[in-house]
Amino acid sequence: MTITYANGTTLEAILVTRHEHTIRVAVKGGDDLLEFQDSNGTWVSEDCEPVQIEFEWQKRGRKPEVTEADCICSQELAARLIHMLRNGEEEECEAVISPDTLQYAAASGMVV
Repeated sequence: MTITYANGTTLEAILVTRHEHTIRVAVKGGDDLLEFQDSNGTWVSEDCEPVQIEFEWQKRGRKPEVTEADCICSQELAARLIHMLRNGEEEECEAVISPDTLQYAAASGMVV
């Protein structure tokens, strides 16, 4: 899990115990357990400081951010695709898209 304090400090931790409104965590590199209380949907530290807690299962649902660079192809591929469009040619996608692109697309949840 990741714990983020209001001042921007971020800690990686492992859940040790969880009760209805309380969790105790072991912080990476720390010697003591930290305790946080859930107060109406807001996690609060032992020092009464609000924190954001992101559990590992919440991170799994994220999809990698697709950047403009991820969508740029070589001039050769662009020329080939434009030629195919202009001439009404059809070709299997596997012949045009590299295995790395397919792997990235699958990991990103993109439809190819």
